[in-house]
Amino acid sequence: MSVRQAVAMTSAASSPSLRRALPPVYAAAALRLIGPLLLLPLMASRTGAAEFGRLGFILVWAALLSTLVEGGFLAAATRLAVVADDAGRAAIARQVFTARVVLSLPVPLLAILAAAWAGSPQTRWADTLWIAALAVAMGWPAAWYLQASQQLAAWSRVEVALQATFIAAVWAVADSVGHYLALQLLLSGALAVLGWWWLRRDLSRTSGHAQALWARDELLPGLRLGWTMLPVSLAGAAYSFALPAAASSRMSKADLGTYYMADRIVRSLLAGAEPVFALVYPRIVGLFAGEGGERRALRYALRWSVGGLVVGAALYVLLLAAWPWAQTWLARDGHGFAPGAVQAVATVLGLLLPLLLGWKFIGYWMLGSGRYDRAYRACVVVGGIAGVASALTVGGQAGALGLAWTALAVELTVIAVALAGVGLTARLRQRG
Repeated sequence: MSVRQAVAMTSAASSPSLRRALPPVYAAAALRLIGPLLLLPLMASRTGAAEFGRLGFILVWAALLSTLVEGGFLAAATRLAVVADDAGRAAIARQVFTARVVLSLPVPLLAILAAAWAGSPQTRWADTLWIAALAVAMGWPAAWYLQASQQLAAWSRVEVALQATFIAAVWAVADSVGHYLALQLLLSGALAVLGWWWLRRDLSRTSGHAQALWARDELLPGLRLGWTMLPVSLAGAAYSFALPAAASSRMSKADLGTYYMADRIVRSLLAGAEPVFALVYPRIVGLFAGEGGERRALRYALRWSVGGLVVGAALYVLLLAAWPWAQTWLARDGHGFAPGAVQAVATVLGLLLPLLLGWKFIGYWMLGSGRYDRAYRACVVVGGIAGVASALTVGGQAGALGLAWTALAVELTVIAVALAGVGLTARLRQRG
């Protein structure tokens, strides 16, 4: 048995069971789900459609640029840290920290370009500052370590407190785009700072002395580590966050607000499954250890995939069933949106619920294997190129509904390319 296999088996044996880990993690996920469903309509009613579109513009560009700051480490570092010992995790932490410092440096310039290209001249510099600050804060979480070390259940208590405070504060005082963004910046910054404090505390306890995180000699190893998945992360963001970002130059702010409203409702429902993905992914990686590990991990991923498909279909039915109430509520409270337009976009985007909740477990199997990295990268890059190109042309010109159909088509393209890549890789391995 190799050292890697032994560490993986020990990690799997010592990790909390899903039955014990899921409840506290889902408490945090419930707040991440409830937050957009409550706060976005609230902010739309307080700001109006055009200003809400500006809010969406800032948030989608901040989320897109945060992918650069994150550096691909959620995938790349997690995969290594799952099977690393304490010294190995400390080395990975130094690499991630140092690389992220450098990756944060170009963000202000990119924010200037984004605001100049698609922002409103009247608010260009304010939008630039918000995009840059939020992108850095959102890109610095220590989720890769918390996930790899099986501490998401304990960390969720911190996140619950912060998310609840954020929701209450927005509800109480946020009556403008600036107020909402300031509170969002405080939330994202607190999650990042406390996450890295948690990591550094653990590393200091295991080593017996305080651990420095900045290490200049770890910069190149860190960039190389992140580079294995950074293009995938950037391309992946290209058909989620970058679709409205790219289309923002061709859509009115009100139309962008309509799409952003429907998209965030659907994405918040998808985000409810993130705790499951975060807990299942390390287990998929661990199952690859030993003979027959690839098939064992695939069977495990397929069971979760079927469950995700069923849950996603049920959520889509509930979304459609709940819409008459939501439409009456939107029309009564005068959020500045045409309820029928939001409904049409949400109906199309809602199809992503069964599609992605079923597919993502297979995607994590590909990622966790380390054997289908080229196929995984190819499917995400193809999807990113297709998504951005469509949003800049046909999707953006067709308005919110056209952009919704673009998002669905791109996800189907990603899945088709991924399956073709797995099949091709498997045949090449057999021949070799």
